[in-house]
Amino acid sequence: MFTPGRSLPKFPEFSFGDKLGHLLMFAVLSFLWLRVSTINEKRGINSRSFTTNLLVFSFIFPILAEYLQLFVPNRTFDYLDIVANLVGGAFGFIIFFILYKANSKLV
Repeated sequence: MFTPGRSLPKFPEFSFGDKLGHLLMFAVLSFLWLRVSTINEKRGINSRSFTTNLLVFSFIFPILAEYLQLFVPNRTFDYLDIVANLVGGAFGFIIFFILYKANSKLV
């Protein structure tokens, strides 16, 4: 997220590749963060921690990450990237919650 633009690896170009990358990155980030931070020893969700993580990783961090790119050389601010970040964060939470309710071993 904060790598200078010229140092970014080259990916195949297609019309929505950048947005898909943002979405997947934030989905994985929010899922893993939930996995690490909300499950206690009794395999229950700590609701206070869940709510805090939901606010931080679904709303605050996706917007802040895009804003901070204004200060990274050769990177730009893009409102559509924020949307992709927000959708990805929400998607990670939804997948986590579905797997948690299904008693999946992934969570």
